[in-house]
Amino acid sequence: MPGVGQLLESLHAAGFGLAVGSSGPPENVDLILDRLAKRGLFGGIVHGMDVTRGKPDPQVFLLAADRLGIPAQRCAVVEDAPLGIAAAKAAGMASVGLASTGRTRTMLAAADLTVDGLAELSPTILRNLILRKLDTADRTE
Repeated sequence: MPGVGQLLESLHAAGFGLAVGSSGPPENVDLILDRLAKRGLFGGIVHGMDVTRGKPDPQVFLLAADRLGIPAQRCAVVEDAPLGIAAAKAAGMASVGLASTGRTRTMLAAADLTVDGLAELSPTILRNLILRKLDTADRTE
């Protein structure tokens, strides 16, 4: 996916904890991580053998946050599927809908932010998204 390597490097350099949260089989997750050649940037990896419930259940994202040692409400999820956006929201995480692979902005409208490509994201944008979500949660409590 265009821009993924640069985004991961910039997030890591900015001090973000990175995790993969997939309900797919471990072989698929390993294949993607091997192709990225960025496995060392990830502090948490969750795949389908680690969870008992798939998306839209938030289990996969909550486990990823736990493996990073980061509270769920301080996490952002980048997802290209409506069920993933629903899972992120159920976990109390900020959500970014990535319109790609046949997924439109309309299909991802429930996300807190929707982008057409990873080049539209940066550590500052994701940090502000998380802070805005935290601020909104504080005002509704």
